[in-house]
Amino acid sequence: MHTASAAHARYTTPAGFFATARSAFNLGPQGFKFADWELRLRSRSLISDAGHEVGLTKTEFALLLALLKCPRQIMSREQIMDMTQAEDEVFDRAIDVQMLRLRRKVEPSNRAPTLLKTKRGAGYFLDADVQVLA
Repeated sequence: MHTASAAHARYTTPAGFFATARSAFNLGPQGFKFADWELRLRSRSLISDAGHEVGLTKTEFALLLALLKCPRQIMSREQIMDMTQAEDEVFDRAIDVQMLRLRRKVEPSNRAPTLLKTKRGAGYFLDADVQVLA
């Protein structure tokens, strides 16, 4: 009974209720900051340092998120497909196309990528420090 009355007292004020609700929804990161970019998970948006939003497709978002979760770690196409939950019917070269499209949006120059790099014969990796936003 004491536990129930303590829980009731905690929720009687609006501030207590909203603080508890907020903590229940904040189970994971809010986003990631890397180089001059911020990826916001809730809104699924990519924001430049200047505050401009860059539109990402569902696949581009999933690809960038996979790379952000494993910075500076080379990931094969198969690993990326597993992490992005790409369908088995998707040909692994489709990852190459998605990476090219993502580079066009994130990199200052397509000819010499500085963030989204390829390790020939091995896979792709994000070459940047990543900060998790809580």
